[in-house]
Amino acid sequence: MEEENRRIKEYAKTQEQREEIAKAEKRAREQALDRVQHTLAEQIKRDREEREEQELVRQELYLEEQEQAMRRRERDEMEARIKQRLELQRERDEQIQFKRLRDVEIKQEEDKFRQQLMAKFAEDDRIEQMNAQKRRMKQIEHKRAVDALLDERRRQMTIDKQRDVDERIEAERIEQMRKQIIEEERIKLLREHAHRLLGYLPKGVIRDEKDLDHLGNDFKNEFKRRQVNMQHPGGWDNL
Repeated sequence: MEEENRRIKEYAKTQEQREEIAKAEKRAREQALDRVQHTLAEQIKRDREEREEQELVRQELYLEEQEQAMRRRERDEMEARIKQRLELQRERDEQIQFKRLRDVEIKQEEDKFRQQLMAKFAEDDRIEQMNAQKRRMKQIEHKRAVDALLDERRRQMTIDKQRDVDERIEAERIEQMRKQIIEEERIKLLREHAHRLLGYLPKGVIRDEKDLDHLGNDFKNEFKRRQVNMQHPGGWDNL
Protein backbone atom coordinates (compact mmCIF):
# COMPACT_ATOMS: atom_id res chain seq x y z
CA MET A 1 0.00 0.00 0.00
CA GLU A 2 2.80 2.35 0.91
CA GLU A 3 4.60 1.50 -2.32
CA GLU A 4 1.49 2.25 -4.33
CA ASN A 5 1.10 5.63 -2.64
CA ARG A 6 4.70 6.44 -3.44
CA ARG A 7 4.18 5.59 -7.10
CA ILE A 8 1.05 7.71 -7.22
CA LYS A 9 2.94 10.65 -5.74
CA GLU A 10 5.80 10.20 -8.18
CA TYR A 11 3.35 10.00 -11.08
CA ALA A 12 1.57 13.12 -9.87
CA LYS A 13 4.88 14.89 -9.48
CA THR A 14 5.93 13.81 -12.95
CA GLN A 15 2.65 15.06 -14.41
CA GLU A 16 3.06 18.34 -12.58
CA GLN A 17 6.58 18.74 -13.94
CA ARG A 18 5.34 17.96 -17.45
CA GLU A 19 2.60 20.54 -17.07
CA GLU A 20 5.11 23.10 -15.85
CA ILE A 21 7.37 22.32 -18.79
CA ALA A 22 4.41 22.55 -21.18
CA LYS A 23 3.39 25.88 -19.65
CA ALA A 24 6.96 27.16 -19.90
CA GLU A 25 7.18 26.06 -23.52
CA LYS A 26 3.81 27.68 -24.24
CA ARG A 27 4.95 30.92 -22.62
CA ALA A 28 8.16 30.78 -24.64
CA ARG A 29 6.22 30.24 -27.85
CA GLU A 30 3.82 33.05 -26.99
CA GLN A 31 6.70 35.36 -26.16
CA ALA A 32 8.47 34.43 -29.39
CA LEU A 33 5.23 35.01 -31.30
CA ASP A 34 4.78 38.34 -29.56
CA ARG A 35 8.32 39.33 -30.52
CA VAL A 36 7.73 38.30 -34.14
CA GLN A 37 4.41 40.14 -34.24
CA HIS A 38 5.99 43.20 -32.66
CA THR A 39 8.86 43.08 -35.14
CA LEU A 40 6.43 42.71 -38.04
CA ALA A 41 4.26 45.52 -36.72
CA GLU A 42 7.30 47.77 -36.40
CA GLN A 43 8.42 46.84 -39.91
CA ILE A 44 4.95 47.47 -41.31
CA LYS A 45 4.85 50.80 -39.50
CA ARG A 46 8.28 51.79 -40.85
CA ASP A 47 7.28 50.71 -44.37
CA ARG A 48 4.06 52.71 -44.14
CA GLU A 49 5.85 55.77 -42.80
CA GLU A 50 8.47 55.43 -45.54
CA ARG A 51 5.78 55.18 -48.23
CA GLU A 52 3.95 58.16 -46.76
CA GLU A 53 7.18 60.14 -46.67
CA GLN A 54 7.96 59.17 -50.27
CA GLU A 55 4.44 60.13 -51.31
CA LEU A 56 4.81 63.45 -49.51
CA VAL A 57 8.13 64.05 -51.25
CA ARG A 58 6.55 63.20 -54.61
CA GLN A 59 3.67 65.54 -53.91
CA GLU A 60 6.02 68.33 -52.88
CA LEU A 61 8.19 67.70 -55.93
CA TYR A 62 5.15 67.74 -58.19
CA LEU A 63 3.85 70.96 -56.65
CA GLU A 64 7.29 72.53 -56.91
CA GLU A 65 7.56 71.52 -60.56
CA GLN A 66 4.07 72.86 -61.20
CA GLU A 67 5.03 76.15 -59.55
CA GLN A 68 8.22 76.32 -61.59
CA ALA A 69 6.25 75.53 -64.74
CA MET A 70 3.77 78.28 -63.87
CA ARG A 71 6.62 80.75 -63.32
CA ARG A 72 8.16 79.71 -66.64
CA ARG A 73 4.81 80.19 -68.36
CA GLU A 74 4.40 83.62 -66.77
CA ARG A 75 7.93 84.58 -67.79
CA ASP A 76 7.42 83.24 -71.31
CA GLU A 77 4.09 85.05 -71.58
CA MET A 78 5.67 88.31 -70.40
CA GLU A 79 8.55 87.90 -72.86
CA ALA A 80 6.04 87.09 -75.60
CA ARG A 81 4.02 90.22 -74.77
CA ILE A 82 7.15 92.36 -74.81
CA LYS A 83 8.25 90.78 -78.07
CA GLN A 84 4.79 91.30 -79.51
CA ARG A 85 4.76 94.97 -78.49
CA LEU A 86 8.20 95.49 -80.02
CA GLU A 87 7.09 93.68 -83.16
CA LEU A 88 3.92 95.77 -83.37
CA GLN A 89 5.96 98.94 -82.89
CA ARG A 90 8.36 97.84 -85.61
CA GLU A 91 5.45 97.05 -87.93
CA ARG A 92 3.84 100.43 -87.19
CA ASP A 93 7.12 102.20 -87.92
CA GLU A 94 7.49 100.24 -91.15
CA GLN A 95 3.89 101.00 -92.09
CA ILE A 96 4.39 104.70 -91.41
CA GLN A 97 7.56 104.71 -93.47
CA PHE A 98 5.89 102.70 -96.21
CA LYS A 99 2.91 105.10 -96.22
CA ARG A 100 5.22 108.09 -96.51
CA LEU A 101 7.06 106.53 -99.41
CA ARG A 102 3.79 105.44 -100.99
CA ASP A 103 2.30 108.92 -100.61
CA VAL A 104 5.36 110.39 -102.31
CA GLU A 105 5.11 107.80 -105.06
CA ILE A 106 1.38 108.44 -105.54
CA LYS A 107 1.99 112.19 -105.59
CA GLN A 108 4.67 111.76 -108.23
CA GLU A 109 2.39 109.50 -110.28
CA GLU A 110 -0.47 112.00 -110.01
CA ASP A 111 1.77 114.90 -111.00
CA LYS A 112 3.02 112.94 -113.98
CA PHE A 113 -0.52 111.88 -114.86
CA ARG A 114 -1.71 115.47 -114.51
CA GLN A 115 1.06 116.78 -116.77
CA GLN A 116 0.34 114.11 -119.37
CA LEU A 117 -3.39 114.86 -119.37
CA MET A 118 -2.86 118.62 -119.48
CA ALA A 119 -0.46 118.18 -122.37
CA LYS A 120 -2.89 115.90 -124.20
CA PHE A 121 -5.84 118.25 -123.67
CA ALA A 122 -3.73 121.18 -124.80
CA GLU A 123 -2.67 119.31 -127.90
CA ASP A 124 -6.22 118.15 -128.65
CA ASP A 125 -7.66 121.66 -128.26
CA ARG A 126 -4.66 123.40 -129.87
CA ILE A 127 -4.67 125.99 -127.09
CA GLU A 128 -1.35 127.44 -128.28
CA GLN A 129 -3.30 128.85 -131.20
CA MET A 130 -5.83 130.61 -128.93
CA ASN A 131 -5.55 134.09 -127.56
CA ALA A 132 -4.51 134.57 -123.95
CA GLN A 133 -8.02 134.74 -122.47
CA LYS A 134 -9.33 131.67 -124.27
CA ARG A 135 -6.12 129.82 -123.51
CA ARG A 136 -6.51 130.64 -119.80
CA MET A 137 -10.17 129.57 -119.77
CA LYS A 138 -9.35 126.36 -121.61
CA GLN A 139 -6.49 125.60 -119.16
CA ILE A 140 -8.91 126.07 -116.24
CA GLU A 141 -11.33 123.71 -117.97
CA HIS A 142 -8.55 121.19 -118.51
CA LYS A 143 -7.48 121.47 -114.87
CA ARG A 144 -11.01 120.76 -113.69
CA ALA A 145 -11.23 117.75 -115.97
CA VAL A 146 -7.87 116.46 -114.75
CA ASP A 147 -8.88 117.00 -111.12
CA ALA A 148 -12.10 115.07 -111.73
CA LEU A 149 -10.16 112.21 -113.31
CA LEU A 150 -7.70 112.19 -110.43
CA ASP A 151 -10.56 112.19 -107.90
CA GLU A 152 -12.12 109.24 -109.69
CA ARG A 153 -8.74 107.50 -109.76
CA ARG A 154 -8.30 108.04 -106.01
CA ARG A 155 -11.85 106.86 -105.34
CA GLN A 156 -11.24 103.68 -107.31
CA MET A 157 -7.98 103.08 -105.47
CA THR A 158 -9.82 103.47 -102.14
CA ILE A 159 -12.48 101.02 -103.30
CA ASP A 160 -9.83 98.51 -104.39
CA LYS A 161 -7.98 98.89 -101.10
CA GLN A 162 -11.16 98.42 -99.07
CA ARG A 163 -12.04 95.36 -101.14
CA ASP A 164 -8.63 93.88 -100.35
CA VAL A 165 -9.18 94.57 -96.65
CA ASP A 166 -12.67 93.01 -96.75
CA GLU A 167 -11.35 89.94 -98.55
CA ARG A 168 -8.57 89.53 -96.00
CA ILE A 169 -11.02 89.90 -93.10
CA GLU A 170 -13.35 87.35 -94.68
CA ALA A 171 -10.47 84.93 -95.23
CA GLU A 172 -9.42 85.32 -91.59
CA ARG A 173 -13.03 84.76 -90.47
CA ILE A 174 -13.29 81.58 -92.53
CA GLU A 175 -9.94 80.35 -91.18
CA GLN A 176 -11.08 81.06 -87.62
CA MET A 177 -14.30 79.13 -88.23
CA ARG A 178 -12.28 76.22 -89.64
CA LYS A 179 -10.04 76.16 -86.56
CA GLN A 180 -13.07 76.35 -84.27
CA ILE A 181 -14.74 73.42 -86.03
CA ILE A 182 -11.54 71.36 -85.78
CA GLU A 183 -11.19 72.23 -82.07
CA GLU A 184 -14.82 71.33 -81.37
CA GLU A 185 -14.37 68.00 -83.12
CA ARG A 186 -11.18 67.34 -81.13
CA ILE A 187 -12.99 68.02 -77.84
CA LYS A 188 -15.86 65.79 -78.97
CA LEU A 189 -13.45 62.92 -79.67
CA LEU A 190 -11.78 63.44 -76.29
CA ARG A 191 -15.11 63.26 -74.51
CA GLU A 192 -16.05 60.08 -76.37
CA HIS A 193 -12.79 58.15 -75.99
CA ALA A 194 -10.46 59.68 -73.37
CA HIS A 195 -12.00 57.83 -70.40
CA ARG A 196 -11.50 54.43 -72.05
CA LEU A 197 -7.96 55.27 -73.14
CA LEU A 198 -6.69 56.75 -69.88
CA GLY A 199 -3.24 55.25 -69.43
CA TYR A 200 -2.69 54.87 -73.18
CA LEU A 201 -3.15 58.41 -74.44
CA PRO A 202 -0.15 59.61 -76.49
CA LYS A 203 1.75 62.54 -75.08
CA GLY A 204 0.25 65.85 -76.15
CA VAL A 205 -3.32 64.62 -76.65
CA ILE A 206 -4.29 66.38 -73.41
CA ARG A 207 -2.95 69.86 -74.06
CA ASP A 208 -3.82 71.85 -70.98
CA GLU A 209 -6.13 72.37 -68.01
CA LYS A 210 -8.97 73.44 -70.31
CA ASP A 211 -8.97 70.01 -71.96
CA LEU A 212 -9.27 68.38 -68.53
CA ASP A 213 -12.20 70.66 -67.67
CA HIS A 214 -14.11 69.18 -70.62
CA LEU A 215 -13.62 65.64 -69.28
CA GLY A 216 -15.02 65.95 -65.76
CA ASN A 217 -13.54 65.93 -62.26
CA ASP A 218 -13.10 62.14 -62.03
CA PHE A 219 -10.96 62.03 -65.16
CA LYS A 220 -9.05 65.15 -64.13
CA ASN A 221 -8.22 63.79 -60.67
CA GLU A 222 -7.11 60.41 -62.01
CA PHE A 223 -5.05 62.04 -64.75
CA LYS A 224 -3.28 64.29 -62.24
CA ARG A 225 -2.74 61.39 -59.84
CA ARG A 226 -0.98 59.49 -62.59
CA GLN A 227 1.11 62.53 -63.33
CA VAL A 228 2.25 62.57 -59.70
CA ASN A 229 3.07 58.85 -59.79
CA MET A 230 5.13 59.38 -62.92
CA GLN A 231 7.57 61.43 -60.83
CA HIS A 232 9.26 58.26 -59.47
CA PRO A 233 10.60 55.13 -61.23
CA GLY A 234 7.85 52.89 -59.87
CA GLY A 235 5.13 55.09 -61.28
CA TRP A 236 2.65 54.49 -64.04
CA ASP A 237 3.97 53.70 -67.47
CA ASN A 238 1.31 55.69 -69.25
CA LEU A 239 -0.81 58.70 -68.58
